[in-house]
Amino acid sequence: MLFTTSLGAQQPAAPAEVTRLQQMEGIYQKELSARHIPLLGKYLAELQRLAASAADRTAYDAEISRIQQVISSGGVLDLIALQKGQMGEMPVAAPMPPPPERKEALIALSPALAQTLSPTTAADSATALLGAAEWRIEAISAGTYDLLLHYACTELVEPLALTVEFAGQKVEKALETERVTKDDQTFRIFRLGSLTLTGNHRGETLRFTAGDKNAPKLILKSLLITKPRPPAN
Repeated sequence: MLFTTSLGAQQPAAPAEVTRLQQMEGIYQKELSARHIPLLGKYLAELQRLAASAADRTAYDAEISRIQQVISSGGVLDLIALQKGQMGEMPVAAPMPPPPERKEALIALSPALAQTLSPTTAADSATALLGAAEWRIEAISAGTYDLLLHYACTELVEPLALTVEFAGQKVEKALETERVTKDDQTFRIFRLGSLTLTGNHRGETLRFTAGDKNAPKLILKSLLITKPRPPAN
């Protein structure tokens, strides 16, 4: 009887352990996302560059869609589940079609895809020292999006004014001096802000400026337009 009572007294501790595990999982997922999303964004930009000049872009479009869905879900893959599915250890349900607004869950705007760059740079360059750039956005659905800058900046004596203009909206934010990078090969992610679109847009121009275009300080790798990540449980 005493043994049974002791076990019963320990049972209420289980929910606390579950909550702790959930917190650890949320931290783990957040750290992986921070590392994976820049790499996936670079891969996506390269896919988009190759697709733009391909005679048959069917395969590129399929891979672009897959990577966009990975990034929109947080940029983390469950490798164990994927391995079990490939080995036939458990049945794999057919994936549910994503809602329409997730087709543009992430747009990676690289220097190679820009319509104009100031100052100009090589057409196939993966990065660019720039003060201004313009991109044509083929299609984007109504909704709220985060604007993320993948950049390097080795020296700032004062905050650098950054501006994104699209569909009649303007997002402005300053890159503070303490956010410089150790060299021009070290890239960081900087959140510019959010963009809320009340309608769908096709073929419109997005403009980005970074300080004085005649004295550029910012090295751009990509400007990312992504759906906001849901808060961790």
